[in-house]
Amino acid sequence: MKISIKGARVEKGMTQQQSGDAMGVTRETISNWERGITAPTAPQLMKLCELYGVNISDIFLIENLA
Repeated sequence: MKISIKGARVEKGMTQQQSGDAMGVTRETISNWERGITAPTAPQLMKLCELYGVNISDIFLIENLA
């Protein structure tokens, strides 16, 4: 099952602020990742997956590919 960063966060029941605090980044950074404005580094993505309890192969970064 593929899931977006936002979807994984929402399923975990976390706010952007809570996720940012846990990741050591700002809420705005989480928002930018979720909207595809910027992307997490590989280590950050691995940490996000651990935080949200999902496999890295299940995360996709861009909602809509043109």
